Amino acid sequence: MKRALLLLGGVLLTARASAVELYQPGLTAVDLGGDVKSYYIGIWPYDHPLLPEDPWGQGLLDARVKLEAGVGDWLRLSLHHDLAIAAGPRLAGFGLSPGGGGGEAMPQALDLSWRIVDATGYTIDLRVDRAALLLKLPHVDLTVGRQPVSFGSTFFFTPLDLVAPFSPVVIDREYKPGVDAVRGDLFFGTSGKLTLVAAYAGDWDLQGSILAGRAGATFWNWDVGMFVGEVREQAVLGLDTTGDLFGVAVRGEGTVTFARGEDPFGRIALGADRRLDCGLTLMGEIYVQTNGAAKAKEYLRVATDDRHRRGELWAMGRYYAALSASYELLPIVNVSFFSVVNLADPSALIGPALVWSVAENAELAVGGYYGLGERPKDPRLPEIDPVTGLPVGSTDLVDLVEARSEFGLSPAGVYAELKVYY
Repeated sequence: MKRALLLLGGVLLTARASAVELYQPGLTAVDLGGDVKSYYIGIWPYDHPLLPEDPWGQGLLDARVKLEAGVGDWLRLSLHHDLAIAAGPRLAGFGLSPGGGGGEAMPQALDLSWRIVDATGYTIDLRVDRAALLLKLPHVDLTVGRQPVSFGSTFFFTPLDLVAPFSPVVIDREYKPGVDAVRGDLFFGTSGKLTLVAAYAGDWDLQGSILAGRAGATFWNWDVGMFVGEVREQAVLGLDTTGDLFGVAVRGEGTVTFARGEDPFGRIALGADRRLDCGLTLMGEIYVQTNGAAKAKEYLRVATDDRHRRGELWAMGRYYAALSASYELLPIVNVSFFSVVNLADPSALIGPALVWSVAENAELAVGGYYGLGERPKDPRLPEIDPVTGLPVGSTDLVDLVEARSEFGLSPAGVYAELKVYY
């Protein structure tokens, strides 16, 4: 514990002393700053033999130091170093942990993560989350190194975002996890842009990498793009668009995936948002994925496939709708509410939140989650062979527990988050 406090103190002192622009000969500027975020997450389980009887929680502290440096207008360096301290049981599987969907476990071409303390219920991790050089040439930007990579524009459901996508219930989306990649952005015409990405996902062969390209342009007030990718040896074709329709911001994206040994499957998301004169902002999306489970009892098996384990997919069913509403109570206080509904169960995940800007460089957020829907059946215990005394048949949890709805699997959760920037 003493070591953790010393590490955090060093980060805070470094960030506070250096959150300024430093000018050096031959450099445009060196910006050194950082932020510190603390979280508390609590879980209230429902009555089920496989869940603990009492509530439990986890505390997390995340401190990030950021270095941004430039040489003229043609070269930019970005470095982010992250310190994460976690106390309490892991909450994986409940969608309540901060950070990016699975980003902490993203494969690294160059291992720049260190677990310096690994005790029961207590860990301290260091990670270089950004380490990238941006070279700006006429009509071309080339970025090499650890960097965030995103495609698409939808929020809850993201068919095009195939590299470390966010889960819709991640608490903090400020920093998407960095991935080791080479990226080129080519600009042409008045609005044309071609983006090419090669990202490391375990290896540099086709099975362990992600190759993607998007070509887009603006027509009238609509941005339209076409996506082509080779994602872990799966061919993916996609389209996306964003624009304005009678004062409503509209967005949509869809993909078709062709995987060896599988039937092609499609994913499509359509969304819209509008800010009303009263200060209320509404955002909604609908989503269909043809590879989702057709029956609730298949959900847990779907959730164990490779696409779900690496965060590429999070929804287990086929038909969804989502809605969020936020309202500015005061210039420094915002309240919101969201719901994600599985239309086939039916079941829903709902949650309120309040964000308060307590100071110019500090923000406090509190909120919660609750799953509505039929709870899973009690586990079926395997038969015991009277001769050998061994179980007969499968002892796999997926075969012993039957889900009756998707969001009925989720317990209630609450969280509190404090962010301080330097």
